[in-house]
Amino acid sequence: MLVGETARVSQESAAARVARELRDRISSGLVAPGTALSQAGVAEEYGVSRIPVRDALQQLASEGLVELRGSTAVVTPLTVDDLQELYELREAVEPVATRLAVPRVGRAGVARMTRLLATMDDPTIPPGTWVEANAAFHAEVYTLAGRPRMIAMVEQLRRLTDRYVYFHLDVVGKAGHLQDEHRQILDAVRAQDATAAAELTRHHLASSHAVVLDYLLAHEEEGTG
Repeated sequence: MLVGETARVSQESAAARVARELRDRISSGLVAPGTALSQAGVAEEYGVSRIPVRDALQQLASEGLVELRGSTAVVTPLTVDDLQELYELREAVEPVATRLAVPRVGRAGVARMTRLLATMDDPTIPPGTWVEANAAFHAEVYTLAGRPRMIAMVEQLRRLTDRYVYFHLDVVGKAGHLQDEHRQILDAVRAQDATAAAELTRHHLASSHAVVLDYLLAHEEEGTG
């Protein structure tokens, strides 16, 4: 590999690493909405040059996690409008991907989903572990849809709603109903009932949306009261 190409690949790798770690920190709430991230500050923190940081922040901006303001990026807020748009999109796309994928889920996929469900049942696990297990549980199904663009869209929407899922678990604290819904989805997948699994997925998304929306609206009213 040529020297220039090696440097370019290294730069891309650094940008991907910074983007991934910042995405995780923003999604988990460790970097709060409204936080300003300067290219210089992020570069110093991660021990890289400004170029991969610039690329990483542009990637996060394209995902809607930050807003670029010159050489600074500001973490976007959690808003009712954003929540509604994300869940409306997910409710339109994810059940379709689920319906297409269920006939392709084999015994190994069902076994992995069962283990992930058990992980999420553990009340001692941190929210981050729960969110990762939740994402993996659903990915066991929709990634088999055979529709690359649809799968990419589902994964992007899921990344964007991770912040709201953390919010749901950490602030609202009502995860019990989610586990009941996961069990119903797993039962439908195990039975190879694609129609039921798709409808249960839609209901699952709608119920998550409703709980967080109610909380956001209540706090919005408090702020204007």
